[in-house]
Amino acid sequence: MMAKFKCLIVDDEPLAIEVIETYLNRLDNFEIVGSYTEPVEGFVALKGMNVDLLFIDIEMPEFNGLDFIKTMSHSPKIIITTAYRDFAVDGFDLNILDYLLKPITFERFMKSINKFLDQILPGSIETNSKKDSFIIVRADRKHIKISLEEILYVQGLKDYVKIVLKNQTILTKKSIGNFYKELDAKQFMRIHKSYIVALNKITAYTKNDVEIGLHEIPIGQVYRTAFLDLMNQ
Repeated sequence: MMAKFKCLIVDDEPLAIEVIETYLNRLDNFEIVGSYTEPVEGFVALKGMNVDLLFIDIEMPEFNGLDFIKTMSHSPKIIITTAYRDFAVDGFDLNILDYLLKPITFERFMKSINKFLDQILPGSIETNSKKDSFIIVRADRKHIKISLEEILYVQGLKDYVKIVLKNQTILTKKSIGNFYKELDAKQFMRIHKSYIVALNKITAYTKNDVEIGLHEIPIGQVYRTAFLDLMNQ
């Protein structure tokens, strides 16, 4: 059984802390070891415990998140939470893993978590990707964990996408463009304005369509050259 990753949250907004806590509590291998609205208290707590992942706001009363980070001698992986879209760190090597813009959605949160896992578990992308890689989608009034290895293809239907798996189909409200951004470009390719395919599930193809088992999927003219170049490498 995988050990739990210890997480600390520092944010002067109680609601922001509550959101991150809610998301982390959905994940089996993550443990919240402290949540602080007072940065100084968070700093003291951090020095006294072993933390794997720190979520920290930037602009807090009388304390700047960057100053907090720069005072740490041995820092954990860091995810900055901020309400400032144009925020950037210039000239600092602060071990920043990712930036989450408030309000934080669960889907965007999971992208940060996957970045963390990719760094903390070296080799997992190649050797364990079939087991560990997944996305979270909302459907049927709940959040569903989908293994990337189970996806055959995705079809865009106006404001929704239909995710076709080996044994079921899931419909979730999201544009196909935004959904594509959440997928690994090494495993998936958009071949039509309305279709994304799992490259390792392709069983046959022509210049006009792709076959995945009994499924026949058209190739759009805009995407044809890139697809054929990739397949003919």
